[in-house]
Amino acid sequence: MQASVELLQIISQVGYMACFGGDIQRSQTIMEGVNAIGVEQTPIKMGVAISKIYAGHYDQAIHILRDDVLAKESDHMSAKCFLGIALNQKGEKAEARELFEEVVRKGNKDESSIAAAYLNT
Repeated sequence: MQASVELLQIISQVGYMACFGGDIQRSQTIMEGVNAIGVEQTPIKMGVAISKIYAGHYDQAIHILRDDVLAKESDHMSAKCFLGIALNQKGEKAEARELFEEVVRKGNKDESSIAAAYLNT
């Protein structure tokens, strides 16, 4: 199936709304569907990884962030920030801390704020 970038963005936004609204199962279904259609797009991979984190599937999120996003875009600060969150949740605090410190230094305002919040906990 061929879908436009705009359509994938809209569907992804619905997936995010489900995720942040607490409907993790529906979010997972939506994001995995979007991923199946737009498999090579980094924003879609990020959405899938974020929904995995919210669902508590940290290993899956780590795999997506490391092997899909950061393998292609090694300086993607949002990916590093969310990878840090997933690692932190798994108890891998030292590696998470390194990522958060890098994001604070190199990330944009939003990324740096999130990373700093995790460093201060």
